[in-house]
Amino acid sequence: MNSAADMPLVPDDFITGVANSRGVTKAELDALLLALKNGSGAEIAEKLNISQAAVRKRLGESYRKLGIEGSGNKKIYNLKQKLYAQYQGTHENVISSKEDWGEAVDVEGFRGRDGEIQDLEEWIVGNDSLRCRLVAVLGMGGIGKTVIAAKVAKKVQSQFDYLIWRSLRNTPSLDDILTQILRFLPNDSEDYLKVSENNKILLLIDALRKHRCLVILDNVESVLRSGEGKTEEWAGEYEPEYENYGYFFKKVAEASHDSCLLLTSREKPKEVAALEGKNLPVKVLQLSSLNLAEAKEILQDKGCDCTEEQLQELVTRYSGNPLALKIVATTVYGLFSNNITEFLKEIQEASAVYGDIRTLLDTQFKRLSELEKQVMYRLALHREYVSLTQLKNDFKTTDAESKILEVVESLLRRSLIEKEPTASRFRQQSVVMEYISKRHIEQFADELSEKKNWTLLTPTL
Repeated sequence: MNSAADMPLVPDDFITGVANSRGVTKAELDALLLALKNGSGAEIAEKLNISQAAVRKRLGESYRKLGIEGSGNKKIYNLKQKLYAQYQGTHENVISSKEDWGEAVDVEGFRGRDGEIQDLEEWIVGNDSLRCRLVAVLGMGGIGKTVIAAKVAKKVQSQFDYLIWRSLRNTPSLDDILTQILRFLPNDSEDYLKVSENNKILLLIDALRKHRCLVILDNVESVLRSGEGKTEEWAGEYEPEYENYGYFFKKVAEASHDSCLLLTSREKPKEVAALEGKNLPVKVLQLSSLNLAEAKEILQDKGCDCTEEQLQELVTRYSGNPLALKIVATTVYGLFSNNITEFLKEIQEASAVYGDIRTLLDTQFKRLSELEKQVMYRLALHREYVSLTQLKNDFKTTDAESKILEVVESLLRRSLIEKEPTASRFRQQSVVMEYISKRHIEQFADELSEKKNWTLLTPTL
């Protein structure tokens, strides 16, 4: 079998499915289908009422997106051969994807977030105007960033040549991550131990152009700097020796390619904040509260049943946080024999923030600088949406007054406060507000106790 004309044809609907999964447009597909049926450039141009130059351009784009190399008639022969191999289910298929899921979580039983999933799909594999080169999924701890990223990655994996998932939880160096990704991709002829970090970034960008890749980096906040023990420290900055992650994100976002880098993080890296935009190839999905139906499914999966009123109260008290609701359901089922009424009475008399929920919030609160903590305490006292002007008045005559804008922006990037949709006013989620209020009371009590103890130790004159 020496010519493209001799190759057996596969069904149009199969070809269409493969083409759509690789981002081939309708106009490009129309030309491609005619070429696969051995139509000449002139014949295709006549049938589609376009110029032969336009035919060559559309076919060239199709071959590029499908990863077909060669020259002249060899391209159409190679494409037919690969499509036929895929259709027959052989291992010769080079269009199918290869994956390395690393530490990705299981998404079996995942429910809800349909709107968010649709947005992510459009950004990652949509048409040319919607498709993004960098996407970040942000939100506070337990909100479901990792699982939604895994869910979407599973849905779109067939539309990529290669998929690789890596967690930054244990703070690997950028050099190590780049080496792992490059070694996973084809044409690994380099001794990457001898290649500089900057050159590895350039090599990876080149690979992202040659192959359609989906790279997921989970727990990006692990390489971002904490403000603990500092008066001023804003979200989005990097730990020492991890600054090149920011350079890497910027290069991936700005280079021209059909691949996508998907990040999950509790905090927004500064490059993402600078590059994101409605009409730009960098998008951010800020995960918020589950709706009532989604929350109900989580509780029922844990064996916890409740009325609509009780469901509403739980979602409100715990800000619709999936992990918090799972912890609550476990407590209700195991400690209160599935008696929601008794549990709600207990947290009203004591606190809704307990055990693992408090630990979760402790982890994020400890990363705040002293100025950020002061603003968080003030927001908890207000309990409602507060304007920047109100916050400035709260801190009048203090050093914090001139820093309010930076502090609020930093807290937004840390996913610890939320903005009113139609106004520049800010507040905390319910569970965060209760945590901060309780912490403030405990701190005041500790300071009062220390003063009393000091008074007892001080001799009277």
